[in-house]
Amino acid sequence: MPDHEPFRFKNGEDLLKKADELGIELPFLTTLDPLFQTAQIGSKTIPNRLAVQPMEGFDSNDDGSPSELTFRRYRRYAMGGSGLIWFEATSISQEGRSNPHQLMLTKDTISGFSELVKRTKQSAQDKFSNDHDPFLVIQITHSGRYSKPYGQLSGKIVSTNPYLDIPEKNYTLFSDDEIDKVKDIYIEAAGLVYEAGFDAVDIKACHGYLIHELLGAHTRKGKHGGSLENRSRLLLEIVNEVHERYPELIIAVRLNATDGIPYPYGFGMAEDGSFDIDLTETKRLIKELTKSGCSLLNYTAGIPYRNPHFVRPFNRPLIGLQPPDEHPLHGVERLINLTTELHRDFPQVPVVGTGYSWLNRFFPNVGAAVLEKELATFIGLGRSSFAYPDAPEDLMKKGSLDPGRVCIACSRCTELMRKNHATGCAVRDREIYAASYRKMVHG
Repeated sequence: MPDHEPFRFKNGEDLLKKADELGIELPFLTTLDPLFQTAQIGSKTIPNRLAVQPMEGFDSNDDGSPSELTFRRYRRYAMGGSGLIWFEATSISQEGRSNPHQLMLTKDTISGFSELVKRTKQSAQDKFSNDHDPFLVIQITHSGRYSKPYGQLSGKIVSTNPYLDIPEKNYTLFSDDEIDKVKDIYIEAAGLVYEAGFDAVDIKACHGYLIHELLGAHTRKGKHGGSLENRSRLLLEIVNEVHERYPELIIAVRLNATDGIPYPYGFGMAEDGSFDIDLTETKRLIKELTKSGCSLLNYTAGIPYRNPHFVRPFNRPLIGLQPPDEHPLHGVERLINLTTELHRDFPQVPVVGTGYSWLNRFFPNVGAAVLEKELATFIGLGRSSFAYPDAPEDLMKKGSLDPGRVCIACSRCTELMRKNHATGCAVRDREIYAASYRKMVHG
């Protein structure tokens, strides 16, 4: 596509020139000091403003407990210096797993998660000091229409959606009673999060999974569909009950600001059926979330299976797909602007911004400018953390990144995910993941 191009910028001036050509006002700062300021979440002081975003490794043991690869990944994040580590989507039940090796938190696996918290915290303090105490959030989820507990899609959905449904696949609808039972499992899982020692629990509400799918279920009948009050019922009841039962546990929500899918099938969209974004309902929901006990937010957008460039601007699309007809910088701009607008309306709630990995070695400059302007509280990095987990340490010690280690936004990690492989960076972490990627592609 003529508007799409990969990252080829040799210096910040070239990047800013391209942004100007595209009509984009890209925040950019030469000093990186804002990245290393402390931040406050509740009573916790966070050592810096760099955050690891939740990226599934799909490398659990069969029972859902953390494996040695899981421990390795979080040890690398901790020793890399990030102030906030947002642990990956962790299923609350077997039927809600998006992969046979997705992490799963239950009474039977909690000991492994307790050990994961202990080792992650200890790794950070051994590397830096006892004062460097990373804030640990774990994302709990039910994958809904994207559940693949045994490797194949389960076919359970909350509402039909022509933009997401697979032609010729037979779907069945979750009943209201089934959704109510899921609520109870979420609340139980949040108690296990607290028991395991995490600082916060994220009730995942993004990217098309169960709770988020409900937010866009305008056409669903019954108490979980139609009005925003009904569509947000499950999320708000979970947040409220978890807050009442575990008041010391910080409640977070990673929330889709907008889906990029027209009404009545998407959330955060104009009601005229166009592809225009409308954050009216998003803001109404955030207001209710904060009243219910949510005190940390993480904004994202889009459905990875439908419009992946909304979620993560890239250089190279997934194998077999065409790039979108927009420049990746527009995707970066959209994510920054969404976070900016929502954070300005709810400045009392700390927020993690997203969309920075495509910026390559210049993400610190853009991130520092975002923080200086108070457009976000933390700069979140997903794919980049896979590729370069010790980027924060290099920034602290050297003031710059190694161009040979940054994420190249090649989509290989996503391809590993989609094929049910253990997932990481096949380019920068070759010892573990390159062979798996070659086997996946070439057989």
